[in-house]
Amino acid sequence: MAPNFSIIQTLCRAFISEDKDSVEYNIQRLSDAYKQDGHIEEAKSLEKLLKISKTHKNLSSSVISASSDSAITGETLTRQTIIPVDKETSAPLLDVIFPGDLHLEEPIFDEKIKEAVDSVVLEWTNYGKLLTMNATPSRSCLIYGLPGTGKTHLAKWIAQRVGLPIVLAKLDGIVSSFLGTSSRNISNLFAFANRYKCVLLLDEFDAIAKLRNDPQEVGEVKRIVNTLLQCLDSRDEVGFTIGITNHEQLLDPAIWRRFDVQIEIPKPSKEVIPVLLSNFMAPLKYNDAEICFLSWCLQGATGADIKKMANWIKRMSIIPEYKDEGLLTLMRRYVLLNTGRISMQVKDALSSSPDELYQLFAKDYQDIKKKDIAEIFNMTPSSFSKLISKSSKTE
Repeated sequence: MAPNFSIIQTLCRAFISEDKDSVEYNIQRLSDAYKQDGHIEEAKSLEKLLKISKTHKNLSSSVISASSDSAITGETLTRQTIIPVDKETSAPLLDVIFPGDLHLEEPIFDEKIKEAVDSVVLEWTNYGKLLTMNATPSRSCLIYGLPGTGKTHLAKWIAQRVGLPIVLAKLDGIVSSFLGTSSRNISNLFAFANRYKCVLLLDEFDAIAKLRNDPQEVGEVKRIVNTLLQCLDSRDEVGFTIGITNHEQLLDPAIWRRFDVQIEIPKPSKEVIPVLLSNFMAPLKYNDAEICFLSWCLQGATGADIKKMANWIKRMSIIPEYKDEGLLTLMRRYVLLNTGRISMQVKDALSSSPDELYQLFAKDYQDIKKKDIAEIFNMTPSSFSKLISKSSKTE
């Protein structure tokens, strides 16, 4: 094997996957290897490239950090900062996630959702320009939608783009069975978030923001919501807050009014599902017809469902007993193991005869060639054509 080929190979993979941290790490490895082999000039050349890269990265990140710092007042969070806990149980009220801990890719949504998200981020990265108009960026964002649609990933990605630490509320620590303790914990959480430069992230927000007129709830819930409203008002001028909920119908109307931006995250559309599938399937490769068939099987699925199926197919591709199975057989097996993730229409279609399945599939994907569908159905093109011809005559 050529000298240092393994490092170069890893470096190339990192470059292709656009993993900049890994690229820099492997450039450093290559430089160290050259030094060890006595190639000092080559090592110095690589070190120079690394220095330029890190300088460029620091300048790029400082553009966002500077604008965020000017938008938010307060102290700087560090890994040594003491976080508040519940006095009765000593359970932490929050976790802190620093920008350097996040390496999230941009979430894939429909264009309209992407535009809404970009608008929120651009307000913060253009804070200086907003000041000239005596305006400030949106201070709060409510993200809601069905489970598995990527809301938490999106919230963390927004925080990553803004370049601030995330103060992630831990609801299991905040909500207490002791009378009055939950309200006190919420106050302590917000006091901490207001003290430091950060994005406050309230996941599963409905647990502490329920309707106050719900007859099933006791007076403690009303006190919690009242405290929460006061805390949101106090934070309006000092920080950026993101709330996430799967049950927006449970939120008190007054809570809705506290959020400057409200973004609903839907299930992936017909156009988005193939893109998500292709991303999740890597490094496996499927042609357009196969991706269309898998996308058709996933109609009505969430992003989390799509990822789970992609991971399952990758596992099956490694297991010797299953790796040579055709896509149709594979999907029939998947349905048996994941009855709650596939629609009833698709379940029925997958269990029907090939000609019936073809008619349903072709209705949505008329531009897919029959020879490609024949391959998915594990048939020769001629056999498939005869089957479809026979089916048409019967009709």
